[in-house]
Amino acid sequence: MSEEQNVDASRLLRAFAGIVLVMSLSLGIVLLMLLTVFAGMGSAAAQCARASEEESLFAYPTDRKQIDGEWTYLHQGYDFDVDEGSKVYASHDGKVVKASDGEIRIRREQVETRYLPMATITVSNGAEVKRGEQIGTTGTRNEGTDPNGAPIGIAGAHLHWEMWVDKENNGDWEIAPAPEEDPFVVQTPAGGGCSCIDGNLSGANNQQKAFNFFVQNGYTKEQAAGIVGNMIAESGVEPARLQNTPPGTVSMPEQVVDSPLGWGIVQWTPAGKMIEPSRDDGAQDEMIASLAFQLDFLVKQLNGTGPLPELAAGNAIKSATTVDEAAYEFGHKFERFAGHENPNSPTYADRKANARHVLETFGGSVPVDDGSADPAASTGGGCGAGSGNIAAVAKNLAWPDDSHDGIGADAAKPEFVAAMEEYNDGSSGQTPYSDCGRFVATVMRMSGADPDYPKVGTSVQRTYLESSGKYDYWHGTPPGGMKPGDILNGPGHTYLYVGPWGKEGGGYDSASGSLGQHVPEATHLYSVGGQFTVYRLKNAPTPAS
Repeated sequence: MSEEQNVDASRLLRAFAGIVLVMSLSLGIVLLMLLTVFAGMGSAAAQCARASEEESLFAYPTDRKQIDGEWTYLHQGYDFDVDEGSKVYASHDGKVVKASDGEIRIRREQVETRYLPMATITVSNGAEVKRGEQIGTTGTRNEGTDPNGAPIGIAGAHLHWEMWVDKENNGDWEIAPAPEEDPFVVQTPAGGGCSCIDGNLSGANNQQKAFNFFVQNGYTKEQAAGIVGNMIAESGVEPARLQNTPPGTVSMPEQVVDSPLGWGIVQWTPAGKMIEPSRDDGAQDEMIASLAFQLDFLVKQLNGTGPLPELAAGNAIKSATTVDEAAYEFGHKFERFAGHENPNSPTYADRKANARHVLETFGGSVPVDDGSADPAASTGGGCGAGSGNIAAVAKNLAWPDDSHDGIGADAAKPEFVAAMEEYNDGSSGQTPYSDCGRFVATVMRMSGADPDYPKVGTSVQRTYLESSGKYDYWHGTPPGGMKPGDILNGPGHTYLYVGPWGKEGGGYDSASGSLGQHVPEATHLYSVGGQFTVYRLKNAPTPAS
């Protein structure tokens, strides 16, 4: 898994299993396990699927799409407050391994979900079920009490849902610790699922960002896909990934600079091979560990410049005319993994398959570079423009935490300042960068979800929301719960519900500015049905992947 060495999936899986034994099982690790189970570790399909399909980790098991009983140390699972006899659905594809005693268990290799209490069960033990398929109806039970006698979870009619894992794949099942994020909603990075935190990179995930980068730097789509196909095999396109660590593990330069192992998107070996000259050139470690920096470093190598020129590899890749040829040339001339001299090495087959999937997935959506963009710019004001994804654009324009109490352009995210110039009235008006109405309007107009949304004025916007015919609205929580992209508007204030996001531990689920107080930042849902009415676009465009 380096320029000189290759680590196959089985070794990765063993390394992953060993690490998990001594770590708490966060949602990220569970997600990794699920991707491994559902699509194959390290494959392009596994890593592309979540970004391209807009699908949550699990489907809600009831028609009530809101968790009512949280997962805690004493209450290990989620409760859904539904009437007895309500429909229960499978949260994922799998095999029923228990369908009796008021409980259903659905297993997919090393992951199992459990549903209880069940009043009726409509699937049999051993049956294969699909995500979203009805498996029975809910019953009634009490979850017990804590040492002080207080109820644990919901008492009476409800559905209790649990997730179990077999970390060593040896039949030793244990309940997973509480997930860090809601597994029933689509998760996007704090930056909003697009790449503005990485300068001018564009894309829904690192694979697409890297693919677009190479196309915009003169490579054909086939050549770009060939390079990224190799990156997937090397690192999963994770810039802070050290060789032999599981996907999602971040190893910063100061931790690995003396390591003999490979590091970074192409697993420069040893790690210091790329880190030390970058430091000598004045780059800080945080920058060195970023995707944008590493892509720029790599393209300089392929162009025969920079501290580690690889012009022969660059010329070979630029001579490739097919995606398979490009994947082979990058593996043979640049990665030089163990056994690369053999053109029939099975490693090449994996890299070519990855590359073909990248081309199929991303080849039709490369941003056009008309030469007008400033390569040095990093505002990313156009990130997510026209995507239709209200929540993703809001998260890109707002800070992913709170306490940004400034009100000027210097306090706002650069992405928001740029978007205000293009989609609203820029610096006009009273403290415009802290104006809650301007923030919501900029998001709606920039995303393309509603280009006619009034640019300013919460009361004007409220009138529009109720008179345009474009929105459903409720003075209270909507049936089925809140959805990312919902607008909340009340006397003198408006903000957006975006779903769980932001810096870990903040518990944020919304984004807003506050006139004269703070620029757009992560906030929490409040006053639903009190001061605020919830508005939802009726015919929202399908978010672009």
